[in-house]
Amino acid sequence: MASIGGAYSCALPGQSQARARLAQPFEDRLFFAGEATHPFDFSTAHGAHDSGQRAADEVLSSLSMRRLGPVRAVS
Repeated sequence: MASIGGAYSCALPGQSQARARLAQPFEDRLFFAGEATHPFDFSTAHGAHDSGQRAADEVLSSLSMRRLGPVRAVS
């Protein structure tokens, strides 16, 4: 019978700002989610859930911008 010990990750002291960098979309085409991208609920299931919702919102926003094009000021 196999045993799985599990895993855990954390930011090094003073490096928690890396979470925000990890959460940034790449070229508005590749979006990242997961508990490691949450600013304060990292290492939790609800942090993973919330980051998934954030990433989904970013995808929808990106798609609507592509469809509608950039917003231009009316003179």
